[in-house]
Formats: sequence, structure tokens, C-alpha cells
Amino acid sequence: MARHAVVGFLTVWWAIAAAGAARSAVGEAEAATPAASFYVALDGDDANPGTVEMPLRSLEAARQKVRDHVAAHGLEAGGIAVVLRQGTWLRSQSFVLSSPDSGAEGAPVVWRAFPGETVRIVGAVPLDPAWFGPVLSADPEWSRLPLEARGQALRADLEAHGINDFGQLRLRGGGDRATGALELFVDGLPMPLARWPDPDEHDGQSSGDTSLTMFGNPVPDVSGFWTAFGTRDGVNAYVRDEPVGGVTYHLYRQTWFWDGNWHTAWFIAAQDGGYPGSAHPWWYLYKQDLGTFEPANGATGRPTIVNPEGISWGFAAIGGTDGETVFQMANSRVGSWSTAADPWFFGFWKYHWADKHVAAASINPATRTITLAARPGYGIAAGMPFFAENLLEEITRPGEWYLDRGTGHLYLWPDGSLEGREIMVSMLEEPVLQVQDAEHIQLVNLEFGLGRSDLVVVDGGRDVLFDRCRFYGAGNDGLRLDGTGHRLQRSEVVDTGDRGILVQGGDRPSLTGGGNQVENTEIHRFGRWSWTYMPGIHLLGVGHRAAHNHLHDAPHSAILFRGNLHLIELNEIDDVCRYSSDAGAIYSGRRWDWRGNRIEFNFIHDIDSPFPGAGEHGVYLDDCLSGVRVFGNLIVDVSGHALMHGGGRDDLFENNIAVRCGTMLHSDSRGSEWIKNDNSDWDLRRRLHDDGVEYQLAPWCSTWPELCVIPDADVPQESHLRFPEGSVFSRNLGWDNANFIVDGNWSGVTALDKFAEIEDNIGDTDPRFRNESAGDYRLAGDSPAWSIPGFVELPFPEMGIVDGLRLIFEDGFEWGDTSEWSGLQPPPGP
Repeated sequence: MARHAVVGFLTVWWAIAAAGAARSAVGEAEAATPAASFYVALDGDDANPGTVEMPLRSLEAARQKVRDHVAAHGLEAGGIAVVLRQGTWLRSQSFVLSSPDSGAEGAPVVWRAFPGETVRIVGAVPLDPAWFGPVLSADPEWSRLPLEARGQALRADLEAHGINDFGQLRLRGGGDRATGALELFVDGLPMPLARWPDPDEHDGQSSGDTSLTMFGNPVPDVSGFWTAFGTRDGVNAYVRDEPVGGVTYHLYRQTWFWDGNWHTAWFIAAQDGGYPGSAHPWWYLYKQDLGTFEPANGATGRPTIVNPEGISWGFAAIGGTDGETVFQMANSRVGSWSTAADPWFFGFWKYHWADKHVAAASINPATRTITLAARPGYGIAAGMPFFAENLLEEITRPGEWYLDRGTGHLYLWPDGSLEGREIMVSMLEEPVLQVQDAEHIQLVNLEFGLGRSDLVVVDGGRDVLFDRCRFYGAGNDGLRLDGTGHRLQRSEVVDTGDRGILVQGGDRPSLTGGGNQVENTEIHRFGRWSWTYMPGIHLLGVGHRAAHNHLHDAPHSAILFRGNLHLIELNEIDDVCRYSSDAGAIYSGRRWDWRGNRIEFNFIHDIDSPFPGAGEHGVYLDDCLSGVRVFGNLIVDVSGHALMHGGGRDDLFENNIAVRCGTMLHSDSRGSEWIKNDNSDWDLRRRLHDDGVEYQLAPWCSTWPELCVIPDADVPQESHLRFPEGSVFSRNLGWDNANFIVDGNWSGVTALDKFAEIEDNIGDTDPRFRNESAGDYRLAGDSPAWSIPGFVELPFPEMGIVDGLRLIFEDGFEWGDTSEWSGLQPPPGP
């Protein structure tokens, strides 16, 4: 569900460490007219003076004009404006702004588009539509095209037109970055590389079907045909069409309360309801919907509703495997790829939270066996989802394309006439723009796009502002901000291969904040190539803020954070974690010392994935992550847990509302078993010293005395430090969730009784939204939330992008006198 926020602004004071970086005064002072302006246009000349009538041609010439002006006049009040006229600047190398290109407080150097004009700076080259011609039946590649593409696919010879740097498809995914290869864009949108199956193919089954087919080789053999006979637990229940050894088997879902918690599972059993008895073998699946079952009570095999030859949500399923690099396909489609020049495969090869693109070393159509050129991360497991890619043989629909790197021929089945359309291929393998150790620079109303690497990298320096900019079509990240006081606001980041935005800076040993901010920005369709652990916003270091953003449409997490004193507030997040499991819309984990982070007043909704496993959650504090405040969040329609708490210490869950989620809070005591003393990733005590941190000295010990009590020694197995002590779950409200609170235990060790406080919660009562059907989640005057002592109103209108919001930091100057622009008006205000 998309929602447009209404006007308004909630003042939320943002506190970082006492030694944190001060915000720049630029933009807070009275706006001023720039002291000097230089103009750049594609029809200009670098010999020109750079006036509006006689503009420069290149960005480099404008940069030199600024340097010369500063050398002659200094940085005058109001700063300097570089105004770019309408057009697309094609970059064959990075445009670099460095320390000599800096402004000063009250005198920024501003690079911006001319009012009302679109300026793009891209790392691509255009293709002329006239270069494309039909593939004919006499051509050798005709027989490789699928039947539906014959007569539809077009071909362009790139090498004949001087384009011969195609880049390389590389092993990537699962958090591993690699520079992208040449990609094709039509009208600014990335075209899908030819693949099988196509992303919207699905012939799977679900509990809503009136009949099912069960697959696998279970004993007793309960595979075969099943028919719905009624309902159990509010969903269809089924009976096998034929008895097995004289026994009639049923398939049904059951929810029950046991050991202080609610449990939901599907059963295949010789009874039509209830927990299975011991008279016959049975199978179970602890999940809301159907999938693959586990055996019990003498049963063997794993019956499943997943057809091994079928397609589920755009993926095929791995058959047999050697566990390392070899797997079999059940589907005969592999026979079409025997002559493919450079086939690649993408899959969640072992776990649904670890993806990888891997080249094929060989394909044997006779045995339907594929050998990969490298082991994909954790290895390969049967039943996991994958697809084949980079195949001329799989151009099966409009928009799909393929590049033969041997011949330089690019093939495209266009989604209509190419006449008059912009066709580009990405070329630049370095950032389109780099800002290095510079200060007080602003970039306004500019578009950066279509590169094979990161689009824009800010490395060091302070107070670099991006306002009303667009970052699109990145091979890797859209924008990387590293330094102090940098800001992105009122912008869009879309179609990135890896992350949307990486934000880092600050100093952990001293808890000095970096003070970088991302706000009022739409971030979507990130993770195009690397599907997991490449979020829309990635916060690293100390003291950054992500606020008023809308993050949506992505395969994995929206926001990941590492470090301390980050503020994640007032964002709207939806339709993420779409192809993952054991994932969270907002996620971090496995540290005792990443404390002081605040997740407040976010609207998280519509989170789900077709993948089975540990679920998709709202806020996920994984693997003993500690010292995080989760306050005032609204979490709606999340298939997993609204709040997933992996056994951390001193975590505060307060004032949240969860509606129609799997569970409002799921906590456990995994630290009782998993914390190690072996210098591994699970040795949490040793990791307290990462980044040179001395956690038992100031400012750490004074900031978090509860962290300081952890001794600098191995943690005994029986130690209370392994438990979620100090954590709080209070003043929360839940409604229509499958469960309210679940204690996941861990080796028999309960978690919730270790909490410091659990009180004043309302477990299952309608919160009384004003008009939920119209998307208005403000609480009505008779909401039961007001009966909770100290409950704070959730500022729903401020969650997400706020139309008309006038941010604290503005451009740094107004356009002032525009007479030199021949009467054209300045751009509208924010």
C-alpha cells in the first residue's frame, strides 16, 4: 500500500555523543545571492567566459573557473554557483571535486541545474536505434533464439560502432560487491538480462487451492493427489484421495497454546485435526502456509507441495547436488543451453538469506547436470531456488536482452518501436562523480546515472549537500557518503545494483559522531544484482540519521546499521524482504557494543516473501544485538514477527503498535548456547574491542555502564551475561496478530523471565485507527492506547516523505536577481 504523507513537521531532537560533530551553519544562516555564477552548456565553448550568454562546455572548465575566481577574489559571502543547462553529460572518467573546490561557511560552491531544465551526468554511451536490425532465418543465431523471439529480436553490432569494452560478469551477491558489467537501458530503465524462468512465472500451489499434489519420496508414501474437505484453523484442510496401506491421511493446520506460547503448524497425519498421536507416522511444518514437511514418529522423507519440475515465483528448484559446485535440474529446459556461450546462474544456493551469481563451468543436457565455476558461498542444497541468466536462448519476452561478448552483438526484443527512444549502455567503471576531502559543496537538481560502479562517492571532508537530486541505474551503490555533516535530502535513488546509499563516518573509540543525514528521499528498486545485505540505506560508524524516507520494492532489508548512536526515524518501509527469509525490514545483529541506536516512529508494512524458513520481520535485532531503543513504531501486515529479538541485552521495545503480524514480539535466549570464547564471529566479548574500542574506559563506560559490567574475560557457559537481561517490553499494543509474545527459549532456557520489565501491554485489542481503509492510521479519540500509562501518540502523518516539508538545512542561498537569465523564473521552493 502506497501512502502520501500530509504536510507538517515533528521536531525530534537528535542527540549524538557529546564530542559529535557540530552541524554546519551553511543553510541555517540567512539565504544569500551567490557572489559569482558560471554557466555550462553542451553547445558552449571552454574558451568562453562562462556567462549565461557565452557558457562553458565542460565540467572541468567550470571547475577551473571557480578555482581561478577564488584565487582572485576569495570566497565571498553567498558563495559561487555553477549552473548547468539542459542536457546529458557523457562521462568517460570521473568528474572529481577535491579540497581546492571547496566553499566556506556562508559561501558554498553550488553546482545546480538551470531552473526548469533537466541535467544528467551519466557513465554511459548512446546507441542509435538505426544500429538495430532483425535477426534473419539465415543467420547462425536464428536457431538459438526461442520460437517466440524469432522475428522479434533485433541485433546491433557494438564493435562496429566503436564499443568494445563490455566489462565482465563477476561472482557477486550475498553481501559481496563486484563492479558491474555493461548493462542496457532504454528510456532510463534497466532492461532485464535474458533469464529462465521469467520473474513472474509461477505454477506453485498454496493452501487456497481446492486440490493439491504432494511430491517427494516419503515413507509411508503420502505423495499424490489431495482434495479439500473442509476447513481447520481457518484454512483449507485436505484428505489424500487414496488411503496409504489402508490408512487415510489428512493434511491440516493447527494452532494451540502450550508452555506459555501459541504455536501454529501443518500436519500430515492419520487423523483430521489436533496434535498427531503415536499410532501412525506423521509429518509437520511450523509455518503459516504450506511448503516442505519434516518427518516424525517413524516417517521418513520430506513430502512437499513444491513440484521439482515446476516454477515458483520465477525460480526453479535445485535437484540433486554434490553440495559444492554440481547440481541437477529436474526441468528439461537445460537442453536448450548446450551451445550457450557464457551461461550464468543466480540462486539462493544453501540459505534464503545468501544469494550469488555464478558462472557455469559446464552443462550436460543428457544428465541435466550443471557444474558451476566456483563454490557459491555456503555450498548447494537440494530444493533451493535458482534461475539461469545471460542466455540468448532465453530471450522470451519484450525487454529482454543479451550481449555476445565474443562477437560484440547485442540482442534485444524491444517492447515497442525504438524510434525516438533513448538507448544507452553503461560503460564507466568508476564513479560518475567523486568528491574528495572537500567542504561546503552543494549539488542541486542534478541527475547521476548509468554507471557500472557506484554513481557518486563522497570521501572525507564535511558539509556536502545533495538536494533534489536523482541517482539511477547504478551497477553498484547509488551514493556513498563518508565524512562529516554530509546530507542527502528531497531526492530519489532507484534501480541500483547493490545498495541505495552507504553512510559512514564518525569515530567509535571516542564516540565522535559523523552527523551525516539521509532524509525526505525515495529509495526503491535497490539490490537489482546483489539481492541480500545490500539495503536501501546502510549506516556505519557513529551518529548518522535516516529520517522521513520512503524505502520500498526490494528483495532484502531496507535499512541495515552498524555502530553507535544512529537515529532511524519517521521512515515508511514497505514491500521489502520480498525474496528472502530470516530477514528484517530494519536489521542489525551480533554485537553487544552497537548501542545507543534508536528506531523510532517508523511505519513498516506489507512485508512478505514466498520463501519458507525463519520469516520476514519488521524490526530485527539479531544474535544478541544490545542497547537499542525501538519506540513508537507502527508495524502492519508483516508475515513474520513485528519485533524479532535475538536474545540481546538492554533492548527497549516500548510504545509500538503491531497489527496482523505473525507475532508482535518474539524473543529467545540464543546467547546461552551460541556465544563463544574462540575468537570467532560469535565471540562477543572479544568483538567489544573492534575498531580500537576500549569499552571499560571513558567515554564508553560512562555512556553505557551496563556494558562496562561485562568483564574483559571469557564468558562462562553458565554466565547470566548470555541472557537478555535489562531488556524491556512495555506499553505496546497488538491487534489481530497470530501471537502477541512468544518466548522462543533456547535449549530450555527461557528469555522473557530475564527481561527487566514487561508491563502495561495490550495484547489483542483493536487500536481504533481513524480510517484504516483509507490509509489513515492516526489513533481515534477512543483508542485503547490512551489507557496505557504514558503512551505517546504516534505521529503518523509525519512517517515517510512529507510533502512540502521545509527542512532545517536549505540550499544556502536564494536565486536572487534573475535578470541575467532573460526573464526565466527561479525554481519553486521546497
